[in-house]
Amino acid sequence: MKTSSRWVRWIRLLMLCAPVLASAQSPADRAQPLNVLVLTLDDMGFGTTGMEGCTVPGVTPHLDNLASEGTLFTHGYVSVPMCGPSRAALLTGRYPHSSGIMGHGKQPPDSWVKPAVKTPPLSSYLHGFGYRTGAILKNFRCGEQTWDVRHGEQGYGMGFDDRNPASFYERTKAFIAEAEAMKKPFFLYANPIDPHDPWPGTSQEKELQAKFNPTKPFPGPERRYTSQEVDVPAILPDIPSVRRSLVPYYESLHRGDACIGSILKALEESGQAANTLVVFMADNGMCVPGAKNTLYPHGTRTPIVFKLPGKIKPGTIDADSIVCAIDIMPTILEACGLPPVEGIEGRSVYDVLTGGKRQAEREYALTSFDYWNDSKADQFFPMRSIINKDFCYIWNGYVQMSGGKKTLPMPWNQVVREGIENSEKLAERIAFMRKRPVEEFYDLSKDPGCWNNLINDKDYRKQIDHFRAVLKKEMHQSNDPQRFAFGKLAD
Repeated sequence: MKTSSRWVRWIRLLMLCAPVLASAQSPADRAQPLNVLVLTLDDMGFGTTGMEGCTVPGVTPHLDNLASEGTLFTHGYVSVPMCGPSRAALLTGRYPHSSGIMGHGKQPPDSWVKPAVKTPPLSSYLHGFGYRTGAILKNFRCGEQTWDVRHGEQGYGMGFDDRNPASFYERTKAFIAEAEAMKKPFFLYANPIDPHDPWPGTSQEKELQAKFNPTKPFPGPERRYTSQEVDVPAILPDIPSVRRSLVPYYESLHRGDACIGSILKALEESGQAANTLVVFMADNGMCVPGAKNTLYPHGTRTPIVFKLPGKIKPGTIDADSIVCAIDIMPTILEACGLPPVEGIEGRSVYDVLTGGKRQAEREYALTSFDYWNDSKADQFFPMRSIINKDFCYIWNGYVQMSGGKKTLPMPWNQVVREGIENSEKLAERIAFMRKRPVEEFYDLSKDPGCWNNLINDKDYRKQIDHFRAVLKKEMHQSNDPQRFAFGKLAD
């Protein structure tokens, strides 16, 4: 095989992106370039899969099997607990304030300051090296990307193909076959909508089905559950009304797992599985109070799975490393033998995956939130968090900047509507999250649901001061525009 054309593409990309070559392996040196398959589920709650120890019978068999074939990082974290900016961070290796994708709607904001080094997103970078790139759903809020094949979804994921395992199988099969016919490696970004609401059988699902797709509904979940079978996350009170409300979540999750299974089935049948790096994670937490759109661990923590036959030892569980969504892009590039991209905040964990290192270098994860939706002043709610396996520190910058006058919107789904009527504890939690203090601090070993704010507890003063210092350092190193506001507090 001649390499001249591939080297021409490489040189052109180097001139455009100016990556640091380091000692990366050239794709021209590989007998067969590595394929890449990145999978996500939407609004998948932390701790609700079988691979994480969830006890709901048979809820995620395909994800559990994927984890058994690769490495599961139990302390994975998204960058933002909201779909668009979370996915943009995954696909750029950059924090939201660096990529400019800081919310939904119009992005980047007019006030965004471009970083010193502009970097290409993963899809564009791989495309420049001859990859055929494709995206199935959840790809319209991720900033500039390069997709040869692009499938979108209907509103709220109500299209026939949006939550349909058969559709994911057919589209994956077709994409891989096209890449093979063109003699190109592929990068496929595939994203079932489940378990994003509306959940199966709810009044919300019926209303949105009538609005967006009244004539061709997607299939229902293959398995049903009872309220006695569900697990209740630590962020919610374990009461009958909450248990009833969580039943359709787990049914939706099961259907999402079936979609993941169909994608992996198409990969296996293609004969390309042995030469494909597979990555899985969620984009943010479940849509309930204390999870999605919050910086508590149930909003930002996710299992992250990597599978690569012959390189990544199967059945490995890494409960020590802290891995962030921004680390996925550099890890993929190193696995593919491609040069790293200069300027991104993500760090490759390929050495950990392949046994070269025992543990990833990160000691903490930085998570953030900026815009509730569009980049408008009334929707600007800057928050930052530093989290590790033991503690979670949160700075609610919008509270500090508004003098406590600004209150954050909260998702209001069936769990809340039913639960709030029967739980004084849940009502108090919602009231607290609507009108928060400037700072929060939680001991996760004792309080995984983050119910007890310890920010004024003298026994934790040393740890709180340390986490403040870590956040200040992280914000300055990444040129976070909110570093000056936080500095007024930290100093």
